[in-house]
Amino acid sequence: MTTKANILVVDDEVQIAEMISASLIVHGYAVSLAYDGMQGVKRVGAEKFDLVIMDIQMPGMDGITALGEIKKLDPEVEVIIATGHGTMGTAIQSMRKGAFDYLHKPFEIKELFTVVERALQKKKFNDISKAIFSTIHPEEQLRIIIDSLGRILKAEESLLVLPDRGGGFRIAVSDGLEDGAHKESRLKLCARMLGQLNHGSTSVLLVDAPALDKKFSDIAGLSQVKFAMFLPLMEDDKPVGLINLNRTGDDEYFSEDDMQRAKIFGSLVNLALRNSALYRQLQETQSQLIQAEKMSALGQLAGGLAHEINNPLSGILGLTQLVLEKTPPDTQSFQDLKDIEKAVFRCKKIITSLLSFAHQEKFHPEPVNVNEAMEETLTLCARQMELKRVKINRQFAEGLPLVNADFQQLMQVFLNLLTNARDAMPEGGAITVATRPAAIGPKETVEITISDTGSGIPQDILSKIFDPFFTTKPVGKGTGLGLSVCLGIINKHNGAITARSEAGKGSAFTVTLPV
Repeated sequence: MTTKANILVVDDEVQIAEMISASLIVHGYAVSLAYDGMQGVKRVGAEKFDLVIMDIQMPGMDGITALGEIKKLDPEVEVIIATGHGTMGTAIQSMRKGAFDYLHKPFEIKELFTVVERALQKKKFNDISKAIFSTIHPEEQLRIIIDSLGRILKAEESLLVLPDRGGGFRIAVSDGLEDGAHKESRLKLCARMLGQLNHGSTSVLLVDAPALDKKFSDIAGLSQVKFAMFLPLMEDDKPVGLINLNRTGDDEYFSEDDMQRAKIFGSLVNLALRNSALYRQLQETQSQLIQAEKMSALGQLAGGLAHEINNPLSGILGLTQLVLEKTPPDTQSFQDLKDIEKAVFRCKKIITSLLSFAHQEKFHPEPVNVNEAMEETLTLCARQMELKRVKINRQFAEGLPLVNADFQQLMQVFLNLLTNARDAMPEGGAITVATRPAAIGPKETVEITISDTGSGIPQDILSKIFDPFFTTKPVGKGTGLGLSVCLGIINKHNGAITARSEAGKGSAFTVTLPV
């Protein structure tokens, strides 16, 4: 028999303590006994209990005092006070000390079991709540949610469905789904249910035998599901996900108690997921602030350094070219001097990039049509794209709101991103440029995404790509400043730039600008 919970019974009347103990053991509980308050406190200090059932009138330490001591030792343990001598004042006093409930002797065993089950249910929810909020890592949190739900509501199948990046839905985590076919059918079921939800709908939904329901009967592979429960996950009164719990037994229908538990649990899940999302936003904002500080400091250093190096480089270049004029072209010395000249030009190009990085250009914002700025940039680099066998796919949204931006600086950002995308496809490929209206909370924004079919960026360096001087290009092919310049410009526009990539599957950079 599986032990339901560990219970301590504290009562100085041996017969009553043993009668309560025997009744609980028959129902699958593990029970320990103590015969006075001090003994009960010692047992709680030495062992972990889920519930304590305790008399008030006992020799030595009374139940009310013992209750206070027990709660100091283990604030999470639930305590039921049971006595034949208490008054309403005693009951109120025990509740203030943290008792879950109060039973007046003599009581029926059935009455005791009802209170015990309620107390243990509260303990279970408290434990699960603590586990859910103990982590902000999405994978861990979602796994705890699904494991807990399946255990509480005794579902053979449980899954949590969230939106994917393509506008559809994905199974974020699941339990009890054996293979891909099972997952596919349950995902279709959840996607269909999400499509039918109304704004503001927070009710728990039940569907009996979905394979026989005309709304779902065209979805293959649902015959095993006898009873399905759905918990909508809401954000700003809009459904943003769904928890699905399935039972496969013919008589295992979901009860009213199950629905009530699911509602409480659904509220916890919504809150936990919102907390995680807020924490991730806070981390991203913190990273952006650190990046901005780093760029500011490096910009000042780079500006001074560039000027210091530029003067001697100009002297080296001038002298080299002067000697070149007097050196026969067919000699080794001439070739060596040409190599020096080439190296100096390379250094001067880096210096120019450093100065561009450090130089705070005047910002001239005006209403800008993002599509026009992108189209002009594409015109500039059209020939280069053609020579590199790169196809440009335009997905421009019509009627975009204007953004308050510096037209030339936006073109510089787009040009840098397009050039990087081109360089990521040395054998040719495709670049997709997409624009669309979006929103961040109540604020309207415009999103510009430039994606390629190149080699992608490994996950271990994705977080470093906006760092100044960081580059994945071979030595001599890049300065590592292009994306840093882009980030600086977009920050000046109160916007954001993000990257997502997978090695071997291309990259996508998204620029978000406020309207």
